[in-house]
Amino acid sequence: MKMQGLGVAWFREDDWPRWLAMDANFQPDYQHWLRRMNAVFTDLQAKGVPVVKVVLDPAEFLEWSSANGRGVGTGARAAFAAIKAMQLDDRERRH
Repeated sequence: MKMQGLGVAWFREDDWPRWLAMDANFQPDYQHWLRRMNAVFTDLQAKGVPVVKVVLDPAEFLEWSSANGRGVGTGARAAFAAIKAMQLDDRERRH
C-alpha cells in the first residue's frame, strides 16, 4: 500500500466525550481543537501537501490499539490515521 497523501486524524464532535475519557491529555474543548486543526489542514494544503481527513472511530481505535500494544495518545492516533489513510488509498486504486 502506498499512501497518496498525509492522513490527519479527525474526530466527530459526538465522539469527543469518549476520546476525553480514554486520554487525559486530549484537548478538552472540541471547538478549540476544530479551529486549530482546520488551520493546520488549510496550511498543509496551501503548501501543496496532499492531506486527507481520516475520521477515527473510538471503538475501532481502541480495538486496534489493544491488538497492537499501542497506547491511546497522539502518536498512536496518528499511526492509526496513517494506516486508515493507506487503506482508503488502496481501495480507491482498486476502483
